[in-house]
Amino acid sequence: MASPVIQFKRGLLADLPGLRAGEPGFTTDSYDLYVGLSSETATNKIIGSARFWTNNSTTKGSGVNLVEGTSNGSDYITLKSPDSLAGITTYTLPATPTNGYFLKTNASGDLSWAEVVSSLSIAADSGTTDSVNTGETITFTGGEGIDTAVSNNTITISAEDATSSNKGIASFDSTDFTVSSGAVTLNAERVEDIVGTAITTGTQTLITVSYDDANAQYDFVVNNDLSQYSNATSAFITASSTDTLTNKTINVKGTGNTISNLEVTHFAAEAIVIESEGIGSNDNDSTLPTSAAVKDYTDTAISNIDLTVSTAGDSGTGSVSTSQTLTVSGTANEIETAASGQSITIGLPNSVTVTTALTTPTVNATNLKANDATTAITVTDSTGAVTLANNLTVSGNLYVNGSTTQVNTTTTTIEDQLLDLGMVDGAVPSSDLNKDIGLLFNYYTSSAKKAAVYWDDSAARIAVASDVSENTGVLTASAYAALEVGGLWVNDCAGQSQVINCSGSTRTLENITIDGGAF
Repeated sequence: MASPVIQFKRGLLADLPGLRAGEPGFTTDSYDLYVGLSSETATNKIIGSARFWTNNSTTKGSGVNLVEGTSNGSDYITLKSPDSLAGITTYTLPATPTNGYFLKTNASGDLSWAEVVSSLSIAADSGTTDSVNTGETITFTGGEGIDTAVSNNTITISAEDATSSNKGIASFDSTDFTVSSGAVTLNAERVEDIVGTAITTGTQTLITVSYDDANAQYDFVVNNDLSQYSNATSAFITASSTDTLTNKTINVKGTGNTISNLEVTHFAAEAIVIESEGIGSNDNDSTLPTSAAVKDYTDTAISNIDLTVSTAGDSGTGSVSTSQTLTVSGTANEIETAASGQSITIGLPNSVTVTTALTTPTVNATNLKANDATTAITVTDSTGAVTLANNLTVSGNLYVNGSTTQVNTTTTTIEDQLLDLGMVDGAVPSSDLNKDIGLLFNYYTSSAKKAAVYWDDSAARIAVASDVSENTGVLTASAYAALEVGGLWVNDCAGQSQVINCSGSTRTLENITIDGGAF
């Protein structure tokens, strides 16, 4: 018997989830083995890891690694023993650490804290923390705008006076600036006075400018006497209601432009064709017709149309003109026609009945009219029903074109070895129909239900369900069914093999890898 393979749940350390109590997990990047306690990540307990050992093998491990708190094992400190030892050496750490002290040992390996002397730490707003030992010099250097001085063990740090090229202490004219708590503000009144003087003392043409100092605003007044403007150099045109504009372009399409009170009599006579003149006698591209002229011309043209259409059927031909009525006739008990408004409806009768006269008649292609030249009989009825009172034997092929074929019998016997489901008009589908294919089983438990064994098109697999609903050929399972078998064989990517077997009273798994999954 092929033995099964058991694998722990595994994945990257960063993806390690909270493991259930007793559930093992292995990190594939840091080689850690964890066991869960309560499904919370923080309670996972590490059992062993290659991160914490150096030169580890089945017989030795020469170093213990202290791994950085945020590292996955790439950064660590190793506590390593000498390559050779005369015996067992024990180092005992002190119980409580002391800030700023260092560890020292005695001949027995007892470690203790010792004070560090003659050393001073230095830190500033910027730069790295430094230290100075006895005998070294600390230097204070001033930056831009700062002076430093040392005298009698005193360090003096002062600011320089500011210049246009050097930062430092500066003063501000209160007429132009206001300074409060270190914030410098430009006085608006001062700016307004400077700008007002510049505008009001300048040159203006047909515009009067005045400065309202109380409201801090400038008033501009444009001369509205149009007689002061030249028609030759300005956009203004002054004219009375009786003036004639010559060689002027009126842009009616411009925004806001309209022409009102424009009537037919305002156009030149040669530009308009009226009803009495008629369109037919004024065929040109230089005039416009009135609506009355267009209506007279159209009414006359339509009344003179006489359209004739040819007709043809399975036998015979004909024609119908505009003044005639086209009649579409049906055949009794075969085709019905109905006309209403502009619609003609052609269809089958509500019920088609075929009643056999003999106890066991045989109906061949020679007895009934077929739809083609073969021995097949095709009965097509999309709205009614086909009823056979006794037995019917079809010697050729039988084609039923409809949405549902219902057989109300107690037992159906089929000699076919294979049932070909999912065909489209007798051929395999040429595109994805997005339909499920299978068998439905009707039963009753508290209510009418359907069980199914079917190909789930959306999931691309065979499904066995105990309760399904159907909508336009798509099944939706609300409950899946159990499958009872005596054994199980699988033929997949690993080939064909048995995966569940039973010998005596023992059930076994074969050729199976038990995978705890990934995280």
